Formats: sequence, structure tokens, C-alpha cells
Amino acid sequence: MKRKIYLYLLVLFLPLSCNGQTKGLISKGDYLVAIDNAVSDFSKTSSLLKKDTFFSVSYKVKTNIIEVNIIGNSNKFYIDNDKPLNRLPTNYIESNGKIFYWFDDNQNNSNPNIINKLKEYKLIEYNAETIEYSRDDKKKGVSYYFCKNDLTNYKKVKSNISQDITLKVSCK
Repeated sequence: MKRKIYLYLLVLFLPLSCNGQTKGLISKGDYLVAIDNAVSDFSKTSSLLKKDTFFSVSYKVKTNIIEVNIIGNSNKFYIDNDKPLNRLPTNYIESNGKIFYWFDDNQNNSNPNIINKLKEYKLIEYNAETIEYSRDDKKKGVSYYFCKNDLTNYKKVKSNISQDITLKVSCK
């Protein structure tokens, strides 16, 4: 009898556990909402969060899909005589003591707080004699593929290469 009750409760609560990952995600919006959803999910579920403090975010808007990529990045931004020597991010999200930043071609101006925020995380170097960039092709990131019409419907892939799995995301 106890076994039947346990099995009944398990079946009853199973659907609740399947919807747990979409809790707190916003279903409607543009690529900025998709980025926010990706950062939110990444901050709650990804083991990669522990490996870095700074994360570079990129996105692509396709016909039915918004792709968002998140990968740890330790490269600094260089400013010489008040002029950036490399492209500064235009926007950021702070989550769990980590910073997620991206370059937004759709924005004319960057977030006015971005330089102060990058300074806070020691990501800005002024008047540097040597400029260094590193790239680790083996470093893993997470790619999210959101349905444009329902941003809670998505697939995510952890990999060190960008993958095109848009056909595997079932968008209605």
C-alpha cells in the first residue's frame, strides 16, 4: 500500500519538476529578454559559472530563433588617453557576483555605467604598455536557442564550438 501511495505521489509531482527550469523566465520579448533569460538560466544551472567571473555574451536573431551564447572571458579592455583601444561592451547584466557583457549593434550609445562597472571588476586597463589577449579554443560555453514566439521554449548546448541546432527546437 505504501508503495502505491509513493508511486502515485511521484507521478503527481513529476510534471512540476519538468517545468522548474522555465520558472522565472519571461515568455515574450526581443533579443534583450532572451539574453536576460539565458543569463538567468546560466546563473542558476551552469557548472561553468564557478570557473569564471567575467562572461562574454553574443547573440544572433534568426527567422524563428534567437541564439544567445555565453562563455567565460578574462580579456581586459584597454583605454589610452581616454580613448578605447578595443571595442567596449555596450551593455551588461550582473548576477551572482559575476558580470555578463555584450556588444549591441542595435544600440547607438552604450550603458553609461559600463566603464565604471568594468573598472569595478578590474576589466579596464589604462595606458597599458602591453596589450594582451588570450583565446582558449577548448574553453566551453553554453549556447541557448530560444523560440521567438515563446522565450520559455528553448534548447541549450554546452560545448566549445558554436552549433546550429535550430531545427531541433520545436517552435509553434
